[in-house]
Order: sequence, then structure tokens, then C-alpha cells
Amino acid sequence: MTDAIPTLSVRESALQGQGGFAEWITRRAWFEHSAASEGGPSCGLLLGVLYRNMSEEGSNIERKTLGKSVQMSQAKAEVELEEEAVLVAFRDVFKVDHFTASSYDTAWVAMIPNDNNDGPLYSESLHWLSCNQHQDGSWAGESTVCLFDSVLSTLACVVALRTWNTCSSCIRKGEKFLEEVLSEMEEDDLKMISPGVFHALAELLEEALRLGISLPYSSSVIKHFRINHGLLIDSLRGYTDVIKLCPKRLLSFPEGLRSVIPWSKCAEIQSAEGDLFLSPAATACLVIETGDINALGYLKRLLKQFGSAVPSMYPKQPHQLLSLVNHLEGLNVDRFFHKDIHELLRTLSRAWKDEFDDQIEDAKSITESMKSKIIIFRALREHGFTVLSEKLAFARFFSGGTEMLEADSMLNMYRASELKFPGEKVLEYAKNRSASCLTALVRDAPEQVHSNLIEETKDALDFPSFLKNQPVESMSYIDRFQFTDHKQETYAEGSFSRITHAGNPRLLAFAKKYFNKCQAVYQEELQNLARWEEEHKLNEVPFIRHPLYPAYFTAVDLAAPEFCLARQCWTMNSVLTTAVDDLFDRASNPSDLSELRLFLQCVRRWDLSEVEHCDESLKIIARCLLSSVDYLSGAVVKVQGRDLGLFFRRMWVESVMAMMTEAEWAVSGYKPTLDEYIETGYLSLILGPIVPLSVFFLGEIINDEVLESQEYWDLFRTVSTFGRLINDSRTHERDTKAGHVSFVSLYVRHHPELTVEQSKAIVNDMVEQYASEALSKLLNSNYACPAVRSGWLSMMRALYMMYYRNVDGYSITPKDLKTKMKRFFFQPYPADEV
Repeated sequence: MTDAIPTLSVRESALQGQGGFAEWITRRAWFEHSAASEGGPSCGLLLGVLYRNMSEEGSNIERKTLGKSVQMSQAKAEVELEEEAVLVAFRDVFKVDHFTASSYDTAWVAMIPNDNNDGPLYSESLHWLSCNQHQDGSWAGESTVCLFDSVLSTLACVVALRTWNTCSSCIRKGEKFLEEVLSEMEEDDLKMISPGVFHALAELLEEALRLGISLPYSSSVIKHFRINHGLLIDSLRGYTDVIKLCPKRLLSFPEGLRSVIPWSKCAEIQSAEGDLFLSPAATACLVIETGDINALGYLKRLLKQFGSAVPSMYPKQPHQLLSLVNHLEGLNVDRFFHKDIHELLRTLSRAWKDEFDDQIEDAKSITESMKSKIIIFRALREHGFTVLSEKLAFARFFSGGTEMLEADSMLNMYRASELKFPGEKVLEYAKNRSASCLTALVRDAPEQVHSNLIEETKDALDFPSFLKNQPVESMSYIDRFQFTDHKQETYAEGSFSRITHAGNPRLLAFAKKYFNKCQAVYQEELQNLARWEEEHKLNEVPFIRHPLYPAYFTAVDLAAPEFCLARQCWTMNSVLTTAVDDLFDRASNPSDLSELRLFLQCVRRWDLSEVEHCDESLKIIARCLLSSVDYLSGAVVKVQGRDLGLFFRRMWVESVMAMMTEAEWAVSGYKPTLDEYIETGYLSLILGPIVPLSVFFLGEIINDEVLESQEYWDLFRTVSTFGRLINDSRTHERDTKAGHVSFVSLYVRHHPELTVEQSKAIVNDMVEQYASEALSKLLNSNYACPAVRSGWLSMMRALYMMYYRNVDGYSITPKDLKTKMKRFFFQPYPADEV
């Protein structure tokens, strides 16, 4: 492993040279109108965050040089400044019943002509525009912190006013604002704009030119908009069916594709309420182009409800908001929105029963209802809310054929069905049917399915999505949003692109900076762990594996930077358990057992003198074990407020006793029964010193009542048994060659009528059953306590990562896993990427 990983060195600055955004948002803060009615950041607040974080980091000089402290404080301040901006940009999105006026969407409503085509149909909306211009000449929403949102809104408002030749003073002020901003803007700044907004703005520039609005058309930025927009439009003209084949992130802004959208065919994407993508702007564009009665009815209802101005989206559909939650989790920044996400899920949980008990008759409504149910069910179950699967009437749904579901919804169905608990036949049925459909989709790969969806489908079928290491997988997720071709997209983005058009580029930029910040933390922790391993001379023991990198790689599922001690405890004990396992695996004769019994006695009495006359390698392992556990026992006192040394030792004693039993079996040739093997094997996997000890460092006080509860030990046993079975299933051939028993070999011995492959298939079914049982506990918010469930869920993910595809990721780390580790630990995202 060591020859495949670069020499570890902590960078002098975690995020040096990435200050452009922080500088811009501080400079820009004064410019945004200061109402901040719901806590938006002012310049003073932003500078306060900068000062606060520099002060906090500056107090840590005793551990770092002054120069490094300043650099790290600046990096930390940058990330937190962006955090403030991102939180503000998404502040209202999660509030299901909260809507603010959108000047951009209101401008589009104001452009709709009356029946005679000689004035606006909604003059009150036009009047609202003239009364709501800011002093600097711009228009924007209450919580806007995105410059492009201001530019887009202002341009739309100026176009609307000029369309009807009214309020010339507002037009002049708007032109002046746009001239100043667009003249100073550079092409690099366009990295902070989403594809949909880019082309919506470009289309408005073409309309502004036609109306004679005074703008700096010769500027490099406007030329860039017009050239790239023209190229897109030309490429889309060649599509046989623009609506089917256009990427959703672009199609969800149809006003930006006005000249190529077949407006007469928009019924395919129009909801039963008459809207396009829940967007007043897109729906108003449909009315302008076709006079559609249903679309007009949608807008009339909005104006009746909200007055002369409309919101940017109405209503807020649960599946869109939950797609955004999935997006935040994919980017590994959901922790910054924890309160918002929890409140949203609580609202949906309360509404689950009433919302879906209505009888729905027509096929289209059934399909839409099922799509929502699937997404809501998956989100609620993933986050520990009690939700019954009986409401998912998949049998009725599939009875009419699978073409009723689009590929992305089928993928969501599959992912939801992976969360099945024991006895849930509905989800078992759904998993089998959706897996069959997705396999056929991958095999046939029709033209209208985008390539990234095919890749995501392959990945989902290959590995349970819920059991992926979130921080690690965030790399792949971020990569999927680095488009170089407008035809490429993730299936997910179409679900939330409209509601996050202003904030998503900034969110991506923030996710990358947060990734870099965490990477710097992980590098420093790895350096300390490598030093620990060297100081305790583990590298001098010739026969043990050295899984420092794989062990720490699984530990980062405990991702929050402040969980340093949890990751340290996890990694140290993982390395030690591997060393002890290798020590006991060497036993081949009675004399070996004698030394191992002394090692067990040493651990029982916690006394190194017991192994004083043993082999030097054994003594190195024993010294490292005792001193490391003593160190962690001392650290946990500061966190939990009491001495847990006896508990720490107990976990090790039980594990070593189980390994001693297996060593005695191996030397004597005894073949245990299946029950005997499991009773010993779930302990000899040695998860006891890893998870139960690490969870004490996850920020929650775990009292003795929790440690003595039956739930606590049932969870321990369930996940450990799952781990033992998945380990044995993958390492059967290796263990057989080495002369070690495994559950597979014992199963073959007790069932001679079965072949090895048949026995392995049965064991794999048992793995699935234990995984299902474990999930029923881990995803139950009333089971055990959050820290304990979090720790064991991380272990489930670690076991899947190391054994699901591999023989043993700890022993023989495959090339693709090594490559992923290198990138995760040593390759930050470039500062200029968005």
C-alpha cells in the first residue's frame, strides 16, 4: 500500500489562493439592499465572520507557526464566508409554504399582451415593476446574494417595461446598472452562472437588442453570451424531438430556448395545473407563444393569491425539494442545512398519511403520485422517520407495464427498495422488478436516455447507494456537474434546477472548497497516525498487514472536521485489530498457542509483563495495543466526563478471547458447528474495539443505561454477524487455501448435497437478510441513540466498501480503490473550478 500512495506532507495552506469569492461577496455586501428581513448577511456580519475565524485560529499559535496559522485562518474564513452566502441563497427554498416576490417572473407575466396586442394583459404587474426598482437601478429578490440573479432580473424588467414603452426613467436607471455591471464583468465570472440562467439571459439580450435597449453589446461578456447561445440554438435545431432529447437543466428554462422549443407540443411537459416546471416565467412564455388557456389559468390563480407580483416557483413540490436534499447530500454539504432539511422532513412525515390516501383514478395522476411517493418514502426512511411501505402499491403500478415510469423514476424506485426491512414484500417485489427494468435499460441504452443516467444506473445496480461513503462519493457526484457538453447531465438536476438556478453554481463552488478544507484536515490527521504507527514500531513487524490508508479511508465517513478523535480512534483500532488478527492467524502448533495465551493474559490483566519473554513482534503489538487504548481512554474522559477505561479493555478482551478460540480450533483441527462458529465469529471480526469506542467521540453523551441496553448489544451483534458473513463469503477461497475455516466451508461440510457455489449463494442471501435487519435498526430514530446508530452505519458502509466488490480491501487494496484514495487525500479541486 505504501508504494502506491504519495509521501504524506501537509500543505502549508489548505486553500491558498481561493479568496476571490470571499473578496467578492464582502465587496458586494453593501450593494445588496439592506432589508435582510429574514436574517440575510450584511457587510458587517460578513466581516465579523472573517474577524471571528481569524481570531479563533490565531489563538492556536502554540501548535503551528504564525505564518501557517494566518494562512489556515484565511482559508477557514473563506469557507465560512461562502457558507453564509450559500445559506442565504437557499434560505427560503426549504420552506414549503413560504414564497417571496420574484421580479424576474413578474416581468415575464407583465410581458403577456392583452387580446388586442396593444398593451399588457396584467397592467398591475407592470406597475409593480415600476414601484419596486432599487436605488442602484437593479431589480432582485429579497434574499438575493447572487450577482447574476440581479442581472437576469434587471434585464427582464427593463425588457418588460420597454415592450410597453412605459416608465422611461426606470428603463434608463436599469440600463445604467446593466451597463456598469456587464462592462466590468469578465468571461471567468460566468463560471458562477447555471446553464439555464445563462441561456435565459442570452435570450433576453437578443430581445433587448431587438427593442433598442442601450447595453454594451460590444463587451466581451455579451459577445460570449450571444455566441455560445447561438451555438446551442443551432445544435438544438438538429434534434428530431427537442422536448425529449434536450437536457432537463436547459429544458426547465424554456424561455431561454424560445426560438427552438416546439411550443405546440408543450402539453408533454405541462402539468395538470397548467404550469411549466412550476415556473411563472416559463408558463408566461408559453402563454405569449401560444395563448394556452390552462397556462393562463395557472397565472390568474397566482395573481389572485399573491397580488400583482408572483413568486419564482409555485407550488413547491416535495419531490423537487427532496431532490435538492439528495443533491446536498451528494455534495456532502447537507450538514450546513441540517435544520432546514429536518424541518422539511418533519412536515412531509406529518403529511404522509393524509397526502396519499386520496383515490387517484387516471393513469397520468397515478404515475405522478407514485413518483412522489417513491421519493418521499426514500427520504423519510433514510433519515429515520417511521414510514410504512404498504402505501407503495407497486403491483398495481406495474400491472399496466413499465413504460409508465421514466428511467430516472425507475432508478429512484430501485434506490428506495434497497431500504427494505425484514418481511417487506412490497419493497422486495419493487426491487426485483425495477432491477430487471434498469438492467434492460442499460443493455438497450435507447437514444433518448442520457449517458450519465446510464452510468448512474450501472453504479446503482453494482453497489447499494445508501451504503456508500458520503465524503468519498462526493468526488464522483461533483464531477458529474462539470459539464463540457450541454448534452451531458445528471438525471437529478432536472428536478431542482429551476428552484436553485441562482444558488447552485455557488453551492458547487462551496462544496469544492469545503472538500479542500476537509482534505487538509484529513492530511494532517493521516500524518499524525503515520507517526503513531512508526513510533510504536508496527512497521517492524514482518508478518502483519499495514492498512493505515484503507482504515482511515473508511473512518472519513465520520466526516465532520470536528470528529477528529473519532476518526483517530477508528483508525488506530482498525490497524490494531488487523495486527492482532494476523498474529493469531499464524498459529499452527501448540507452541504458538502458548504465546498467544500469554498475549490473551496480557490483555486480560492489562499487564505487559505477561509477554516479557515472548517473541519481539508479539511484544510490539502488545505494547502498542495497551498504550494506544490507554491514550484513548484518557481522551474519552474529557469528552464523556467519566472514566470508560474498563469498557475499552472489555471490548478488547472479548475480541481476543474469540480469536484465541478460533486459533485453538485451527491447531486442533476442530470443525465447529455453524452456531458455534457464528457465536465466536461475530466477536472475532473484532469490530468491538472499533465502533463502540469511536462513537464516544461523536459529540453525544452515551450513558451507562445505553451501554447496558439490549438494543445496544443487539445492534452490535447484527452488524458484526453481517460483517462476518460478507467477509467469509468474499474470502472463502483464500481462507480455504490457508487452512482456515469459514462459514462457507462449514456450510458445505454440513450440507454435502450442495455445491460450493450453491452454498455461497445461500450465504449471500443470509448477508442480505442481516443487512435488512441491520437497516431496520439503524434507520429507526427510536432505536439506541444517534451516535451509536451513526457509528454502526459507518461500519456497514466500511464493510460494503472493503468486501462487497473485493476479496478483502484491507489486505489487497484493488487499483481502483487506491486511485480513489490518492485523489481523495491528495488532489484538491482547483481554485478556479466551479
